[in-house]
Amino acid sequence: MTSAASLFACRPADVTLERVRELVAIGQPESLTLEYKEKYTPKIPVSVAAMANSYGGLILVGVTERSVDDRIIGVAEDAIVQIVNGCHQTLEPPWEPEIIPVPLPDADSRMILVVRVDPAKASRPLLVQGAAPIRLHGRNAVADRAGLARLINEAVPQAVAAGLRLPTAALPMDDQGKPSADFLVRTGMFVPVDASATWLPLSERGVRAFADALNNSLLHHVLFRWCASIGDGGMNPFHRSGFNRARKVRLLWQGGPDGAPAFPLEAVARIDLPDAYGAPISHLQVSLQVVARFRHTLGCAVPLTVARLHELVDALTATLVDDKVAGALAALAGVDPLVIPQPLGLDFLSSTDMPDLLAGNGLTLVPDAGTSRGANLLADPGVDQRDPVERRTLIDSWLQQISLDSGLLGMEKVLEQLHGSLGPQP
Repeated sequence: MTSAASLFACRPADVTLERVRELVAIGQPESLTLEYKEKYTPKIPVSVAAMANSYGGLILVGVTERSVDDRIIGVAEDAIVQIVNGCHQTLEPPWEPEIIPVPLPDADSRMILVVRVDPAKASRPLLVQGAAPIRLHGRNAVADRAGLARLINEAVPQAVAAGLRLPTAALPMDDQGKPSADFLVRTGMFVPVDASATWLPLSERGVRAFADALNNSLLHHVLFRWCASIGDGGMNPFHRSGFNRARKVRLLWQGGPDGAPAFPLEAVARIDLPDAYGAPISHLQVSLQVVARFRHTLGCAVPLTVARLHELVDALTATLVDDKVAGALAALAGVDPLVIPQPLGLDFLSSTDMPDLLAGNGLTLVPDAGTSRGANLLADPGVDQRDPVERRTLIDSWLQQISLDSGLLGMEKVLEQLHGSLGPQP
């Protein structure tokens, strides 16, 4: 069932009419973080300021509080302009919240406006006629002198301070301090944790569900096929290995041919719930990486084709947005699966120069252009990574950037040939 919290935190594309109807059907009254408005009124900018100065929240414009059969009545599209103008004219400094229009079918262009007020993005305190509105239960009030002083002197909100990047990726090293892997590919994200789960250890049942979901994921199948292509052997599915504690989980997947001194392919999933005692907000730090050790375990390099790299990156990102994986993470964090974010980006590290790693792919080396041994790439937040076509476009852009940073030309042509051989994507 959709909650106000999940509708507030999910991606804009996931704010649908069905989910708005679910929330309204619950019958939740106006609260600290929820307000209903039948139409635009000058009180909306005040409520925006009050929520921004407090805990944030939702304002559903086009939803009545009256007890009627259908509380969703909608507003005309120009209500968006009224809200924006009202916020800019009323608030000091001018600031506007996120406004997501949700069209009503067969309602003559009427829509619900889901106004999301995120205090981490607002220039707090927001003032209205020199006063700082704050939110109380179901109504607005004005901050007293002490409350205003706290807003002025507050530190950077925790959600912003937490950052949007995983810790720096690094290749594994041997006893001599040299890289012990051919390359590493990693992605991950931060998952918000419900207040009720912030101080609890990670559920053992939840960890098992996460491992089971990974062992039935696209990544598992892709790695298994890769292992089979280099010789008969075996594999160990995702299981606890290495440093595991009440708030830290490390799951390891291993595979490779028989007779090798060690597994040439490994995948590691990590979940880390920081011990940030005293902090009001916490996140699960989730990462998923693949490490290849062909030179060190088989004594020879296994060519890394663009097709294989594309398939591997696709499997990593697709696995983290898989419904079962996201559901397991949501259960561990105590939140609605709707708020599970998408992977933030991609880290790709090589122990050799990238042209050597990608040799034989039809790419052309630019003379004296320099090279690189890795890349740290961000994902476009506007891309829906659950959609195979959009995800493929994102991965294409990542691989093109990696090749250009490495002084290699021709990646675009290689990708066109690759997609032509694969045929249209579903």
